[in-house]
Amino acid sequence: MIYHSFLDDSKDKGMKRIMVSAGFCGTQERWAAFRADWRKKLKEHRLCYFKSSECWHVNGQFAKLRKSGKSYPTTEERALARKIRSEFLDVIRAHPFIRGIGVAVQLEHYRRYAAMPRVREVLPENPYKAALSSVMFETVGFIRMACKWDTNMVAFVHDESDDFPELWRCYSGFKDLNKKTAKFIGGFQSMDDKKTPELQAADLIANHATYLANKRLDLRDAVVEMRENISLLGIWDEEYIKSGLTRNLIKNGIPLPVELGSSK
Repeated sequence: MIYHSFLDDSKDKGMKRIMVSAGFCGTQERWAAFRADWRKKLKEHRLCYFKSSECWHVNGQFAKLRKSGKSYPTTEERALARKIRSEFLDVIRAHPFIRGIGVAVQLEHYRRYAAMPRVREVLPENPYKAALSSVMFETVGFIRMACKWDTNMVAFVHDESDDFPELWRCYSGFKDLNKKTAKFIGGFQSMDDKKTPELQAADLIANHATYLANKRLDLRDAVVEMRENISLLGIWDEEYIKSGLTRNLIKNGIPLPVELGSSK
């Protein structure tokens, strides 16, 4: 059976604290039912697509909600945009077999460790590559555990962007380094999020994970929205990064570059 995982990225303003890779996975049959309901909701509100940032700022597809003529959205206009957003969340909830998985990276800790000598051999310079690799690993693990079949495959689809060739190289490198997991990965391609309801849903969970990660460190107990659909939200905090470095550096016979327990 082939599963498709649709992924998107998100980050805080200025990319100072949080970088997220997240999305939903499901079978082709489940996705077909989801697409029909999502497009119905878009048509109901006369939207061409849904994008979280446009909803929050009441611009783009949501600009038509601005009736006051002011240069900024009023409280009432924001509330109406939030109400529409909640209806799209309801569409996701109505499809519980669409499962959400996301990983947030704390940028301050990640950048500090990634800049250390020899750690560059373990951590990619771009933190999003770490988040993306982690999401692919967790998605394959989830599918294998949930279905208990070794014949299932997961094909990944990412929101298209100028840096997609770099992300594809990350995907290819991930497969080279993870031979066992690679056996269950079917491919990696990009699609236009404005034309792809599944990627619009991925935008929602990625945006939500970024919000949560900015509010608190532990995502496991923080999930409020899409609780019924989300299977995993993980975070690369300092403790996780240190433990991962310890395992990888020792495994490869590389001395630890610093006294990792001495962080302040």
